[in-house]
Amino acid sequence: MEISDTASPRIKFSTFRKDNDLQDEIDALKQAEKTMMDAIHAAIIQAAKESEAAVQSLGPQTTVQIYFADVAMRQLFLHLCGADADTAKGGDPEHAWDILYTGRGTARYWEKEQRIRSRRRKAESHAELERERREKSALAQSAQKLATDTVIRALVEHSSISDPGLRDRISAAVEPRAGVTDPLSQVEQYFAEQLKMSIARLIGVTA
Repeated sequence: MEISDTASPRIKFSTFRKDNDLQDEIDALKQAEKTMMDAIHAAIIQAAKESEAAVQSLGPQTTVQIYFADVAMRQLFLHLCGADADTAKGGDPEHAWDILYTGRGTARYWEKEQRIRSRRRKAESHAELERERREKSALAQSAQKLATDTVIRALVEHSSISDPGLRDRISAAVEPRAGVTDPLSQVEQYFAEQLKMSIARLIGVTA
């Protein structure tokens, strides 16, 4: 039996258009990031020039620039953690640890890249190692979920071309479970909201 390929151009065009839109957004973000980093580097150089006479004891110009880069990093760290910039009080410790763990992961990557044996591994506590294990597990699950969601959305979009009512039937199939029988039950409400959002995300409709 010969299979018609008349729908293929529509699929390819739709996918191509979405890929182009996504790439445009990525390019715009990268350009914004570059502009931001150029401004930060320029501000560091300018601060070093303006303070050269006052901080000669710190060393040559490059050292002064490193000093101000370190100041910027510390201030951004406090800002990201919600702490007071002057007193360093009131920050979110969990957010701070998340940032520090990310930095530790980067340090390990550089150690492997340069084939340097870590001198800190033995000093890490069991709690830190367990947290790293959980983070890796969560990251793997997140990657698997993204892959699964991407495949399901592509399959639904493809099938909907020849079966326009597919999305409606999927929504109707989960509707009984999305209903809240007890308005006072937060568990039921949360389950229903998550179910509706998950289905909407997978079939490509607005929840």
